[in-house]
Amino acid sequence: MNIRLGKATELDALDAVIRSSDELFRGTHLEWALDEDVSEAFRFNRALGEGTLWVAEVDGQLAGLVCAHATETSMYVDQLSVAKAFQGRGIGRALMRHAIAHARTAFPAISLITDREIPWNAPFYASLGFVEWPEPDPGVQADLDEEIADGFDPATRIVMIIEFG
Repeated sequence: MNIRLGKATELDALDAVIRSSDELFRGTHLEWALDEDVSEAFRFNRALGEGTLWVAEVDGQLAGLVCAHATETSMYVDQLSVAKAFQGRGIGRALMRHAIAHARTAFPAISLITDREIPWNAPFYASLGFVEWPEPDPGVQADLDEEIADGFDPATRIVMIIEFG
């Protein structure tokens, strides 16, 4: 596996990785969101500009991605996805470790929003050192508010952070 910066020419392929990854959520309370026609182009382009879009390649194929951006007090992880065919191989963990290592060099913290009920979400991030962040900075709070406006149940969302130092 090779982790490297993503490229603007890969945006369609990265959307496909996300759609494949999202199949893991079929049969959960998040299934309603899977068939939404949402392009990640804005997030991808912002992360490309900030140098915070990384991809994992396995045998020349895009296997996963982590996409992030700067907020007032942290590097915020917008998206972690591993294509269905590559899940269960530690690629997501490797991508997150890469993002954490980068954040440690440039930010006081790394943060994200995830689901507190899906057993492979919050516990996965906790295993990497993330803890609940009950009062996120305004930028992360705005992302949470946007998720809620889009239909996510606020009772199932959790903001998490690793503070460095």
